[in-house]
Amino acid sequence: MKKFVMLLAIASVSFAADKKTTKKPKAAPPPQAITIPKDAVPNADGSSYTYTDKQGKKWIYAKTPFGIMKSAASDTTISNTETVGPSTKVIDKGDSVRFEKPGPFGTIAYEKKKTELNESERQAVDAQKANQQ
Repeated sequence: MKKFVMLLAIASVSFAADKKTTKKPKAAPPPQAITIPKDAVPNADGSSYTYTDKQGKKWIYAKTPFGIMKSAASDTTISNTETVGPSTKVIDKGDSVRFEKPGPFGTIAYEKKKTELNESERQAVDAQKANQQ
């Protein structure tokens, strides 16, 4: 019984001391929500915007499932759809061309009008025509 009383006394003293020494830190103010500026220009993908601030720095705003993300824009932006390699399959569809290439999660396919092809895509189309003849 003496041990129980002694244990109870020690526990209550340590609990009281712990309460006095523990101070709750002040909660940090919540971060401001990022919003897309009114002057931002929508990109072709429809879910991102390009914006140049007053200092001349370029920013990209993107809509994600978790909110809006803001990141600095780099001068060299490479899209997966703009690189045509040797494993790319080219399908001529009259006024447009379909490109199919293997990706990490399956086939990546996209179509472009023949008037909108970039240099690497034109070379792929020309190479495909040369192989057919």
